[in-house]
Amino acid sequence: MVQKQKPERRIVKVSDIVEIPTELGSRCLLLQELGLSAYRNSEEEILEALIETAKRPELLDKCLAYSRCQKFWNAFNQGDTPFAERDPIRLLEYEGRFWVVEGKHRVCLAKRAGIQNLEAVVYRLKEDTESLLIPEGKPGRYCFSSFFNTSARNNQGAGGTLAYLWISSPPGIIPGIFDFRGAWLDVPQNTGGSFTELFPGLKYKVSICRKVEKRGFFRRKEWLVVESEVLIEPDHSKTKIWLLEVTAEEIFSQRSLVPSFRTVYRFGCWRNKHVKQLSQMWLRLF
Repeated sequence: MVQKQKPERRIVKVSDIVEIPTELGSRCLLLQELGLSAYRNSEEEILEALIETAKRPELLDKCLAYSRCQKFWNAFNQGDTPFAERDPIRLLEYEGRFWVVEGKHRVCLAKRAGIQNLEAVVYRLKEDTESLLIPEGKPGRYCFSSFFNTSARNNQGAGGTLAYLWISSPPGIIPGIFDFRGAWLDVPQNTGGSFTELFPGLKYKVSICRKVEKRGFFRRKEWLVVESEVLIEPDHSKTKIWLLEVTAEEIFSQRSLVPSFRTVYRFGCWRNKHVKQLSQMWLRLF
């Protein structure tokens, strides 16, 4: 849960609100003009379009064609923040940077119209949970291989790397095992070596085999081998994709510790809070 201090009413520089809000709803005429919908398009698609068009002054007229935004405009021009008393804009703040919780239409209009300041109720965060993580990696084919000795105590003798995939399925795609908290590309996700498409531009496959090493008449070692592959196309759907890897030794031999997840590929609006969720997910497993 986000840790917040007691809220305070303040005057905030619009330029210190670091993002254009994306949750603008179905009545936003600007999104309609851009051919976008809050229900048909992902957060990533909407944010990209809003950023790219923010410097097109002619689109401000499209915003003002909506009577509610026209009221916002009139109030801002008179030096007031629309509905400041009845329905204040609410922001999260960490070290002078702000993110919108309530009042997304008003903030969007203020940023597009060049408004300098607005009044808001500010909740100060004790830690930065909202900053966007930078994209990492390039589209391509990623392969992983791991093994462990099923007959050894505490799965000693594990080697190789395991993949962890976390996504947000695009609108129109039914969420699956990799949504919400992600999942290991391991035994439960065995596809028999055939690719499974999660959405356009993203596929994965997992194959499992067992190998037996005999040592004398009564002694033998049995190894479980996991081979996985993720194929990320350059034109994949614009949504959240986060592919990580970790050594099998960390997973199977040091369960009391949070493993050193290494990002292989990341795209989309991932935030600092997702890093914390990843660690919390691991600690709940054991």
